Amino acid sequence: MQRSRPAIEFVNHASFVLEFAGSRIIQDPWLFGTAFNDGWSLLCDYRFSPERFAEIDYIWMSHEHPDHFSPAVLRSVPEALRRNVTVLFQQTKDRKVIDFCAEIGYQTRELGHMERVGLDNGVEVVCGQVPLYDSWILYDCGGFKVMNINDCAVDGRALAGIRRAVGPIDVLFTQFSYAGWKGGPGDTAMRRAAARAKLRGMQAQIRALEPRWTVPFASFSYFSHRENQHSNDSINRPSDAAAAIREAGSEPVVMYPGDRWTAGEPWANDAAVERYHGHYDFAAKSYLTSDGVDEPTLLSAGRAYVSRIRERNSVALLWLIRRVPLVGLLRPVTVFAHDLDATYRFSLEHGLERVGAVVDPDIKMHSSSLDYLLRHEWGYDTLAVNGRFEADLGGFSKMKKTFSIGSLNNAGRSLSLGLLFDRALLRMVWSAAQRLRRLGT
Repeated sequence: MQRSRPAIEFVNHASFVLEFAGSRIIQDPWLFGTAFNDGWSLLCDYRFSPERFAEIDYIWMSHEHPDHFSPAVLRSVPEALRRNVTVLFQQTKDRKVIDFCAEIGYQTRELGHMERVGLDNGVEVVCGQVPLYDSWILYDCGGFKVMNINDCAVDGRALAGIRRAVGPIDVLFTQFSYAGWKGGPGDTAMRRAAARAKLRGMQAQIRALEPRWTVPFASFSYFSHRENQHSNDSINRPSDAAAAIREAGSEPVVMYPGDRWTAGEPWANDAAVERYHGHYDFAAKSYLTSDGVDEPTLLSAGRAYVSRIRERNSVALLWLIRRVPLVGLLRPVTVFAHDLDATYRFSLEHGLERVGAVVDPDIKMHSSSLDYLLRHEWGYDTLAVNGRFEADLGGFSKMKKTFSIGSLNNAGRSLSLGLLFDRALLRMVWSAAQRLRRLGT
């Protein structure tokens, strides 16, 4: 007897609605506006109105990146509808996302790592966490399994562990193009290599998880600022993804916003691929600009950043790590703010200071990006994704080693002796170091 199968409505980018036995679950609803400090925009428009959340029972969000967790979208849903919608989110140390959703009127439910949870009408879910902040989810719809792995950085042993935990799956949703800084205007070769690597990573997921059907998604955005528009030159197209999926032994399902598919039924990709074609004419798109930030404001933001870091982390460890030879963590970084024609030095001892001209600063960026970097613990993550800066690999590595402590704090962790025993975090740091090393080869 044929199993009942869920229906899928593709919404946009990393968002789709899964419907099974009367329950509707929307994933990662970024429906309008920009993301990553005006660094990204949606590739194409689709009107999924806030009023349509009257049809939705659950919202699942994979992590707090703004192309997945959009406070503006969540607030746009009429208040009367929010109380009837339950937000599903991974358990986190800081509860930041789940508490925000509860405060604005949604029902909430935390999902424990690898815990099987029953929802309405026979749908069961398993959510798996991926350090430092990401997660994937499996929907078991009466034995028909749909996995949303979105942009989780999983490969090798991690994929094998997922396969052991969830068994065979029917449908895989996964990202198909790079989604972050991959060099400056002249580094096209780096971006082409990153695009190929992303397709290979997608194929590794397919070979490990063995889905019968694979839906490429979570890459339907573009770099939409004048400072990062060069990053669009090598991104993968849906046709590239479909060919790679087929080569790996799965059946590709390319969906355009508004498309509906009963999972498992025959699907022709040609119409969606053709509709996407014009959206990749990046020369025809408009690009954003940003207002500058004055020097006193920047200096104040630098002092505040240092104060927050010292409050949230062991001052003794901060001091010790800066003095460990060869590691290069938490060292001073020189930044050239090109719109101010000024060079600054940032350090955890002195904050942000104006310095004389430096022949080869570590990094160059607009003053608005520097201000964002210093004002938010997630500022480095945002900058690494939106690519609104110029640096070589050495400068990028130096910035990462100095400002990643903000990312650590943003994930609810702090620099302490206990961190040395956080095996998941240490594996993530090792993997990140290996990826950075490969970029330089």
